Parts: sequence; C-alpha cells; structure tokens
Amino acid sequence: MDIKTLYQKYSLNTYSRQGPVFVKGRGSWLEDQEGNKYLDLFPGWGVSILGHCHRRLTQVINSQAKKLLHLPNNLFSSEQALLAKKISQLSFRSKLFFANSGAEAVEAAIKFSRLWRPGDNQIVVMKNSFHGRTFGALSATGQKKYKQYFKPLLSGFKEAKFNDFGHLKSKVGPKTSAIFLELIQGEGGVNIAEKVYMEKIAKFCRENKILLIIDEVQTGMGRTGKMFCYQHYNLTPDILILSKGLGAGVPISAVVVKKRIADIIKPGMHASTFGGSPFVTRVASEVFDIIKEEKILDNVRKQGSYLKKSLLKLKDKFSSIKKVKGVALMQAVECSRPTIPIFKTALEKGLIVNSTQGNILRIMPALNVNKAEIDKGIGILESVFELYE
Repeated sequence: MDIKTLYQKYSLNTYSRQGPVFVKGRGSWLEDQEGNKYLDLFPGWGVSILGHCHRRLTQVINSQAKKLLHLPNNLFSSEQALLAKKISQLSFRSKLFFANSGAEAVEAAIKFSRLWRPGDNQIVVMKNSFHGRTFGALSATGQKKYKQYFKPLLSGFKEAKFNDFGHLKSKVGPKTSAIFLELIQGEGGVNIAEKVYMEKIAKFCRENKILLIIDEVQTGMGRTGKMFCYQHYNLTPDILILSKGLGAGVPISAVVVKKRIADIIKPGMHASTFGGSPFVTRVASEVFDIIKEEKILDNVRKQGSYLKKSLLKLKDKFSSIKKVKGVALMQAVECSRPTIPIFKTALEKGLIVNSTQGNILRIMPALNVNKAEIDKGIGILESVFELYE
C-alpha cells in the first residue's frame, strides 16, 4: 500500500495535500520518492527558516537527544533558562513562557490580558488577521471563513479595520484590556502595518493602560531583516508572541512579557506539559547562534531586496500580476486571477510557493536562500505565468 493510500485510509481529511511524497531535504531543496528535486520557497509554512536539515541544527538535535529530552516544568532546566535570557536580551526586559505552537502562545497571551483587566473585558483584534486554530486563537482571528463551522466562539473580541486608527479607536471602550495584531498579516495577504498607525496605537495603549500584544509567529526570527519585526517601528510591545522560525523545525513557541507587568500571573494559572523542554529550547538557542554567526540578517536584507526586484520585473511582464508587496523575505504577488492553479502548476514544475486569500501567491524562502535559488524560482514562476496570460 503506497503512502497516499495510507493517508486516505488513516488520516483525517483536514488538509488538501498536493504533490508527491517527500522523503528528504537539504537547504532550500526537497526530494521526493522518485528522486525528483523541488525548490522550496515556502519551507515548512515559514517554520524552516534555516532551510531543511541545517548541519549545525542536526548536530545539536543529535547531541541534546542523547543528553536530555524532557523535564516537567516544576523542575529546573538550564536549556530553558538560557534561552529565556537570550530572547529577553535580544528583545526587551521581559520574562518568558514557553509552549509548543503559535496558537498555544496566543492562548496564553489572551489569558494574560484577562488577568491585566479582570472581569468582563474585551480585546480589539484586526480584520483579516490570523492567530491560530484553537478556540481562543480562532476567536481572535479576523476571518469568518475559519470561524463559521465552530460557533459559538469565545466572547470578548471586537474587530477593527487594519491600518485605520479611527476605526480602531471606535472599538475601544472601558472594558478593553488589549489591542492584539500582527505587524504583517501573513495569511491575511501580506498586509503591512503603517508606521504612523502603529505609533498612534502604541501611544494610545500607554495613555489608556491597554496592553499592546504583537503576534510575530511569522514575522519574528529575522524574516523582515531585523530579529523581530516590531524593531522596524518606534515601539515595544507589552507582549510578544513567537513561534514557527523560533525552532526552525522543532515545535516551540514563546510568550515574551514585559518585566514590569509579568508578575501578575501566578503559579497554577497557566501551564504546558511539553512547553520549553530541554530538547526544543536547546535547539532554539542554536537557531539564534546560527542567525548571528552566519550573518543571516544581512542575507535576509540582501536577498529580500533582490527577490522583490525580481518579482517586480515579473509584474512588468505579466498583466495578471496586479501588485508585489512585502518586506525582505516575506513577499506576496497579488494576482487578478485565482492563484491555486498557479501554485499547482509551479509545484508540477518543481517549485513550492503558497496560495492564500484566493488571489495571492506568498513567497517566504529560508533566510539563508541564495541568489541562484531565487533566480531558479523566478524562472519557474515566469514559465508558469506565461501559461496563464
């Protein structure tokens, strides 16, 4: 029985899987059962920021697996403490909680906001946002298509228009405990928060003692050319949410909370059985070291600029491309036609990208992608768009 048949027989039908069965990867390349190679410019849904099977990561994984995998969080772990220190020093004065996924970290941030203003409180979130699939995270997500099957959801959320400060203010009331948003809405179509808009939000939150919670599950860990996307803006969040690239392939997330407010949460109020194990925290710590020592942020800025210029050249050539938007190695091509067929054709030709919001191609390569790989990907995309003109 082949692998696809096993999926049909034993796996819940929660994904529309495409393409061949992949068996191994290295850097920006995947290989299928037949030995065919595919250029992966959307590795692991933005998780594999150092590509597939980075040498240093596999070495650390092997080493830590032989040393210690798991400890319960009522015991001390040096790996977890050292990672918390590293993230705090690279971001802002903070204390951290570790979990396993972005959605879990979002849940923790929601609970924290309720502790901040106890009782009947509310959180203002953004239209077209995406924060995860668990009930709290789904309730905070500003897209009806994900919510429609699971009502009633968690109450206490009000949706504001992204990049519209006046509309946001109209949603704030005396019960508002937090404003919660992504600086770049990834799944929402790579929509970028304007700097003036964010400066107004940060000032408004300070003046009204409202928490500013920023979800950097996609934009964190160097994706935008700085370690964290908020560092492009004149602000510091009260709570920062990290995941995806934090583990570069192993499941880990972090809730980073300003020290001045961190102690409102007490033992027993929140927990995670697997969160912050010695194994995943050791790997995540190595991710930071690799980013620094291999000058990954320099590469993100250089190759991100080159990728955008290359995509703009495609836009000039093809009338079906309406817009190119994004920051560094988080780019999107907005099309005048549905992009699922483009995604499928590209996959058949050996290129992996992503289709979102019906008409947008999302391109988020590994942060160590090189110029030759970008050229290869652009060449395949060009051949695909020629078929659809």
